[in-house]
Amino acid sequence: MDVVSVGCDRLNTLLGGGIPSGRSLLVTGPPGAGKTTLAMQFLQEGVESGEDCLFVTTEQSIAELRDSFEPYPFDLDAPELTVVTVNAEPGESIESGKDIVVRTVDGGDTTVTEWFDLPFTRENVVHYLSELGPTDRVVLDSVSGIRPIAEDRISFWRSCYSLIRLFSEAFDATSLLTASNGPGGKDTATDLVRYATHGVCEIAYERVRGQRHRFVRVTKMRGLEHDDRRHKLRLTDEGVVAQPRRRNHAPGLLEHDHFSTGIDSLDDLLGGGLVRGGMTALTHDGRTDYYALNARLLAQAAREGMTLTVALPAAVSLDRLDRYWADTDWDVATLLDADRLLVLELAGGNSRNHRNVLTYDESAGRDWERLMEAAYERAGATPMFALIDTEPLTQTISDEQAREVRYRAATAETSDDDVIVYTINPRIQSDPLVAFFVDTSQQTLEFHRDDDGLEWLSVEKSPTGSPGASRLVSYESEPPYVDFV
Repeated sequence: MDVVSVGCDRLNTLLGGGIPSGRSLLVTGPPGAGKTTLAMQFLQEGVESGEDCLFVTTEQSIAELRDSFEPYPFDLDAPELTVVTVNAEPGESIESGKDIVVRTVDGGDTTVTEWFDLPFTRENVVHYLSELGPTDRVVLDSVSGIRPIAEDRISFWRSCYSLIRLFSEAFDATSLLTASNGPGGKDTATDLVRYATHGVCEIAYERVRGQRHRFVRVTKMRGLEHDDRRHKLRLTDEGVVAQPRRRNHAPGLLEHDHFSTGIDSLDDLLGGGLVRGGMTALTHDGRTDYYALNARLLAQAAREGMTLTVALPAAVSLDRLDRYWADTDWDVATLLDADRLLVLELAGGNSRNHRNVLTYDESAGRDWERLMEAAYERAGATPMFALIDTEPLTQTISDEQAREVRYRAATAETSDDDVIVYTINPRIQSDPLVAFFVDTSQQTLEFHRDDDGLEWLSVEKSPTGSPGASRLVSYESEPPYVDFV
């Protein structure tokens, strides 16, 4: 899909690349939020590319626009730009007592056209503006200013929809419309317009520690994978800037080595995959099938030749892992025999009598610390993928011992090529221990199920990728059996 830049790089990214060509974007916000500045920035981008642009203002005179844009590098006199004002003013109309008054600025030459006998109606406004096309880009600033065009909300929506169709279909233009919000954040006169546009971008003021900041959020963009997280919006000498440009350091700056999960959508979220040499915490609410993901992570690690070390919860058997590995060239028995799988049996039994299934027995010298050492000894120089569920871990040792084991593994045993994943259920484990694992992790992922039964994966923390992003969990009938959309 071809997209048109709005003139702000970060906002283009949030929109999924820009505004789809020939479509419309509604920008809402309170007075003074920067809507008109962003709209003119959108047109200036077109002017600099040699495109024909049209600015329709319903609330300001030409002189007021010049004053508003004086601090910015916008060229109102560019030959590619036409500026018109459309205002409802008292007049001599016998039909309605209102006139449409249109003032046009074209390439710096001002002409004035006054229709003293035509009422301010949808038909008349559309008819006048239709004479100004075709064009490449259009701004209507703002739809709130043409509220007198209709007596009720539905008629007003139809009027705005007629204008949007004029811009998109008759002009074949990409358009940006603005709308003002009241103190409550909504304007009943323009609320319906958001359903007529292709996308919606909301600007709002919020207080952070007593200081007021301006934020922008893309709440809708049909057909594009947009980012709906809020960003700070700043008005600079160059125009509107959305920040932060990045929510984490560039991978090249931090030089992280990633373990690809084998699931493209998850790798994209994490900026390459799980971070090697550190720990990833996967929290869950006990109501999700998070082990579908864990099983595929283990399968990917086995495919890369890593040694697998697992401590499974009582509800997950080794036979269940085999079901997730039905498409592979190996199974649990094969990996156990090849010394490539080590099972730390901490709670319950998996009905496997094998030298690489190590049962926790403190009286026999097989405490957790010894089991951990055995895992690293078996792995040798081969990179290890360790998947440790904290449910059986905390059933066998205290929270304090769990912290000690975690620190020792991180400082004395884990190599730069290893991948360590701890799965945690905060609903059944102490808050301090959960906080410890989350705080000491390099990446934190959260699985949860909402009231509608949908499962979600959120990236709570990551040095790369998209921290703060959430994706819907989609279970598939074919490998890798799980996707994030």
